[in-house]
Amino acid sequence: MDWLILILGVPAILIPLVLLFGFAGCTAQAPGLCADDSDCPVGTQCVEGLCIAVDDSPPSAPENLAAIALDDHRVSLTWNNTDPRATDISFQIERARENGEPVATPVQANLSPTGAASATDAFSLEEGVTFIYRVRAVLGEQVSDPSNESLATVFPAAPVNLVATPVSVNQIDLSWTNASATATEFSLERRPPGGAFAEIFRVRDAATTYSDSDPSLVEGTPYQYRVFAIVAADHGGVENNQPRDVISAASARAPATIVFTAAFTAPPGTLTTEASIEGFCVVQRLSQTLLVAGGSQVRILLRGSTTLNLTLDKVTISQPAATGDPYDAEADLTEVASAVPIPPNTAVTVGPVNYTLDPAKDLLVAFDISNTPGEGNVRFGALTGADSFIKSATAEAGVRDRTTGYPGVAPDNLFLIEIIQVL
Repeated sequence: MDWLILILGVPAILIPLVLLFGFAGCTAQAPGLCADDSDCPVGTQCVEGLCIAVDDSPPSAPENLAAIALDDHRVSLTWNNTDPRATDISFQIERARENGEPVATPVQANLSPTGAASATDAFSLEEGVTFIYRVRAVLGEQVSDPSNESLATVFPAAPVNLVATPVSVNQIDLSWTNASATATEFSLERRPPGGAFAEIFRVRDAATTYSDSDPSLVEGTPYQYRVFAIVAADHGGVENNQPRDVISAASARAPATIVFTAAFTAPPGTLTTEASIEGFCVVQRLSQTLLVAGGSQVRILLRGSTTLNLTLDKVTISQPAATGDPYDAEADLTEVASAVPIPPNTAVTVGPVNYTLDPAKDLLVAFDISNTPGEGNVRFGALTGADSFIKSATAEAGVRDRTTGYPGVAPDNLFLIEIIQVL
C-alpha cells in the first residue's frame, strides 16, 4: 500500500515542476494552428495559419459558354466558373470543326473574382468555318465534365480589289475579287457625300460584278462603295448556337465620281457665221490633233443660230472609214440623237451614248438638218484641223458609205460643235 502511494505521488510532485519550468527546448502550439502543412493532420493543409480540410473532389463544370467570332481568324469565348476554388482552377478548351472530333487546347484564361472567364481562340482558324467549343475546368490532375457546347462561324474573308468605274451619266460598274472559300452571298453598299453606307445590292451566288444604274446617281457627286462576304444563316452561319448571317469585314472602299471630260473644245469665238441650209447633210471631220481625251461614253454640246431655230433630224458619231471618201463612216457608226430642236442662242447637249472615242484617230460627227422651212439655221466658223463636208437634199448621217462627191467641202471649218465630252 505504501508503494502505491509513492507511485501515484510521484506524478503529483512532477506535474507542478513541469508547469513551473516547462519542457526544455519545446514550444507549445495551440490546437488547429499551423506554420506549414507539416503542423496539420492528414487530410488538411495550412492556410493562413489554420489547418483547413482539403477538398480533393473534381472541379465542377463551367457554365454559360458563349462563342462569338471576332474576325476571319479569331473567336471570343466567355463562360462562368462554378467551382469555389477559383485561384487554383485552370481551363481546357476543346474545339472541333462542325461534325468533327474535338481537340483539346490548353488556354490561359482571364478569370475574374466573380467567376467569369474569357479567352480568344486564334489558332489556325479557317475563314468562314463553323467550330464547336466546350470548356473543362482543371484542378491538378482532375478535369471537370465539359461545359455546354457553343457553335460559332468564323467571319468569311473580306473581298479584295474592289474597283468602281463610271461608265455613263447614270451608271457605275463595280467589280471585286472573292477571297473566301465559304461565302454564300455578297452585299454591296454605297455612300453619298456626308451620308451613311446603305446596301444597294445583295446576291446569292459567286457574282463579283455589279452595275449600279440607280437613276438617283448625280453627275459630279463623289460616291464611295464597299462590299462584304456573307455566310448566310440558312447556309450554316451561326453565332453562339443561334443561326445568323455571318458577315465579313468590309472591303477597302472604292471611290467613284461621274465626271465627263472634254475631248474637244472649240476656241471661244469660233462659231460666228450663220446660214440657213434646210435639208442638208453636214459631215464634220475633226483631226486627232484636236482631240485631247478618250472614253466609252460621249455627249456633244451644240449651238445653232443666234436668232433663228434649228432642228437636227439625226446626229451620229464614228471614226472615218479606212477606205472610200474622207467623210464615210467606219463600222462603229453610232446614233447620238434624233429630232433635236435647238432654240436661238441656246446650247443643247445630245447624248450621252455608249461610244468608244479614241483620241488617236480622227472623228466624224454627222448632222441631218431638217428640211422644214425656218428650221435649218446653223452656225459655223474657221478652225484648223476641222473639215466640213456638205450636201443639200441629203440625209446620210446614219449611212456608212455616203454618196461620193459631196460638192461642199470646207477645209478648216467647224459646224455647230462647241464641246465633245467623254466619260
